[in-house]
Amino acid sequence: MIFHCCDEFRRNATAAHPTLNGLDYLEVLDRDLPDSHEFRQRTLFLHFLKPFIGIAPVNLRLTGGDRIQDVQIDWAEAGQPAPSALTPQEAALLAALPDADRILVIRTNSAGDRSTYTLRLVRSATDDRVPEDFDPRLGEIDFSFKVECPSDFDCAPVTDCPPDAPVASEINYLAKDYGSFRRLLLDRLRTLVPGWQGRSPADPGVTLAELLAYVGDQLSYQQDAIATEAYLGTARRRVSIRRHAALVDYAMHDGCNARVWVQLQVTGPTVTLPQAGTQFLTRCAGTPVRLSPDSSALTTAMQQQPLVFEPLHDALPILPRTGQLPAVRRTDRPHDRGIR
Repeated sequence: MIFHCCDEFRRNATAAHPTLNGLDYLEVLDRDLPDSHEFRQRTLFLHFLKPFIGIAPVNLRLTGGDRIQDVQIDWAEAGQPAPSALTPQEAALLAALPDADRILVIRTNSAGDRSTYTLRLVRSATDDRVPEDFDPRLGEIDFSFKVECPSDFDCAPVTDCPPDAPVASEINYLAKDYGSFRRLLLDRLRTLVPGWQGRSPADPGVTLAELLAYVGDQLSYQQDAIATEAYLGTARRRVSIRRHAALVDYAMHDGCNARVWVQLQVTGPTVTLPQAGTQFLTRCAGTPVRLSPDSSALTTAMQQQPLVFEPLHDALPILPRTGQLPAVRRTDRPHDRGIR
């Protein structure tokens, strides 16, 4: 695994400098070696920007680690010529690199743990400054011995560009009844499913759209009804008016039919008026006193829009006038309901 040092601009500037040198990257030999190799994860190839001289183990300081913090450097030698302590597999990997004269081969006594370690160039064991003619920013590098080991943690997703924002659909918010809801749903289905060409009422898509349109029409009616009954000036239900009146401590009467006394004059000995079907009309010009049901005279009288009354109680026998008060009937007018 390769670990690069610092940023690219700093590296290019140091590489172009006539005298400054610095660390380029660090390579940990891991999967390139067999699983049973004794020095796997313990051999490091430290790449410099330029050829170097005078770098010994005393000029290297390895720090870091969580569980294993005392990793030591056994030896460090230049890559050209190849160190004799390298195994044939390691020597073959080193020989395949084109910049062996800029590589420092490092062998550690341990492969460390999975945490981050820091390899730093120093002047001596007691002087932490970067060696002379080395860029201070390119004098250390962070790495991990176990970066190529399998892990149970998921890798962070790589996103090159943010996803496109979804395009808001065009919805007609003026749809309020069954027909407009049905048309809106079918148009939306054809937009989402371009290949769908349902026309038959038996088509499952059309059936579902009509069902949702029916539900939407019922909900729309409820919205309108609630808004209508919420105000006294527009309420149409008696219970709504009673509730509005109760808000101002006004007890509204339940109301009753309009009633009136009717005087009847008869010529026969005894007359009985049946309650069912008997009606009394207010005065109508040009019509007789007595009208037969379903007659043309009744039709002519009703065209004058008279008030219609019906008996309130069961009819009683009506006696002829004998010098006493005329017989009267108390009637009910169900067609003219009012509020007291």
